Amino acid sequence: MVWGSLATQFCLELAFGVLLGLCLIPRAPLGVFFHRMMGTTALVPLLIAGLVPPLYAGVSWTSPIVVGSLAACAIFPFFSGPLPSRKRVGATYLALICCGVALVASVVASVETAAESGVSTGTLVLGSLSAMSTGVVAGGVGLAMVVGHWYLTVPQLPISLLVRLNRLTAWAMGASVVLLAATILVHKDVLQAAETPILSDFGLFYLGARVAVGLALPLLFAWMTSSSLKYENTRSATGILYASTVLVLIGAAAALSLQDSYGVPL
Repeated sequence: MVWGSLATQFCLELAFGVLLGLCLIPRAPLGVFFHRMMGTTALVPLLIAGLVPPLYAGVSWTSPIVVGSLAACAIFPFFSGPLPSRKRVGATYLALICCGVALVASVVASVETAAESGVSTGTLVLGSLSAMSTGVVAGGVGLAMVVGHWYLTVPQLPISLLVRLNRLTAWAMGASVVLLAATILVHKDVLQAAETPILSDFGLFYLGARVAVGLALPLLFAWMTSSSLKYENTRSATGILYASTVLVLIGAAAALSLQDSYGVPL
């Protein structure tokens, strides 16, 4: 079995986005089952990120990637179990921190491996923030889509829940655009001097997919979702979020492909 560092990073990005979204929505109106189900959605990629690299990719069990992922997994019974709301939120934030540590370590390992020379602190910070924002977009939109479906069975849920998650993902998309532009400006010489320059047909195709499919269209869909929620039309909003979920996952895949080619998170 072949397992790459970018696969680990993708798992951690998804888990990070879902956990951040769970930190922002209360259990009371959604119920224990919802939080347990979405907590499991975060648990699965965390388990993969914590177990597969040491078992199949030669990563040490003491690596921050493995320790952070498994620590977040260990907190699963607390952030998905029948605890009082305040304790559950605290456990979710703790799992989010552990996941964030593992994600940053994954980005650092990936960038340092791809670099032929030393990597600056600014590059690592920029790459880590970019990976986090990508995770919030991918995990957050998926979480919002599931919340939208919840209105079909519990119509009395407050619209504010979906509005809050939609705003989170919209802000994360905006942050991703800014970080993407900053990364291109900072690394323009490296990107253009690569074996396949960023302005080549290959580079422009994946960069275009990253921007248009993964960010621009989901931003438009976030605006459309917001407009639907003003009229409390959760069915239309859920349909839009379903399409947006597919788009942001394609965008995340394009971002990882660019990172694999150029060595920096885009």
